[in-house]
Amino acid sequence: MRRFCDVVEKALKYAAVVVVLLMLAALAAQVFLRYVFGVSLSWSEELALLGFGWVVVIATAIGVRHMTHARMDLLLNILPPSMQWVLERVISLMLCALGIFLAISGWNYMMETRGATSAAIGFPIEFLYALAPAFGVLLALFSFERLFPHAESLDE
Repeated sequence: MRRFCDVVEKALKYAAVVVVLLMLAALAAQVFLRYVFGVSLSWSEELALLGFGWVVVIATAIGVRHMTHARMDLLLNILPPSMQWVLERVISLMLCALGIFLAISGWNYMMETRGATSAAIGFPIEFLYALAPAFGVLLALFSFERLFPHAESLDE
């Protein structure tokens, strides 16, 4: 399980870098063309919005894997270590269930909106709405991994 999740995480990190570079290039071209030539690109902001959504999904999923996401652990820290371990597993199971719910609901919504296109670029809107099921799958995967004994070694 750990090796598989390591491979998924590495692929996600490479994908995030590529998406950020594409966003940066599109927005830099937009600024340059607007201020130097007085020409505005109609598609750069929409591409950046799409890319930003995917980068947030990727970064949040990796944050769940390494427990670097925002969380409140005040109650958890006052419990004895054995109860902390149990509560961590319960939280992971709840996150896994939330991920499954997001994956199923997001998939259904994406299928309902199938065929629609974005306003500026005209890309299939499924690229944007795929964020929900993709995040659901990643959240379920990385939360499920947190149930295994090696999970503590992933904490940063």
